[in-house]
Amino acid sequence: MSEEKTLLEFETDYFGIKGNKEGVLKIPKEHYTLTNERILIRKQGVMTKTLNDIELFKVKDISVNQTLTDKVRNVGDIVVISANESNPRITLKKVKNPHEVKEEIRNAAKAATEKAGISYKYDL
Repeated sequence: MSEEKTLLEFETDYFGIKGNKEGVLKIPKEHYTLTNERILIRKQGVMTKTLNDIELFKVKDISVNQTLTDKVRNVGDIVVISANESNPRITLKKVKNPHEVKEEIRNAAKAATEKAGISYKYDL
C-alpha cells in the first residue's frame, strides 16, 4: 500500500486576507489539501470547525464558476461532483488560480481512479 502524499495546499481567498491560525479574531476560512488519495477540507469558523474529505477515485466531474469580479481577482469556486453518498456535491470557495487548481485535482483524480482499477461507462 502506498503512502499518502500532499500534492497541493490552498485556501479561500477573501480579498487577499490571509487566514490567521492564532489570535482572538479568526476569519472564517476553508483550508484545502489535495493528496494523491483525497481532497481534505477543513472549515474554520469563529465558533466551529468542520473536517470533510472526498476520495479522489470517487470524483466524477469538476467545474469552475466565476463572477466578473472573481475573474478580475483570479479567484473562483471549484465544484466537485463525486460518487460520495453523504455529500456528492462540494464547492471549494474562492480559490486562487481556480483553473490551475481544477487541473491539478483532475489529474490527481484520474491517477487515483486508474490506480484503483475503476472505469466508468458513459452513454454518449
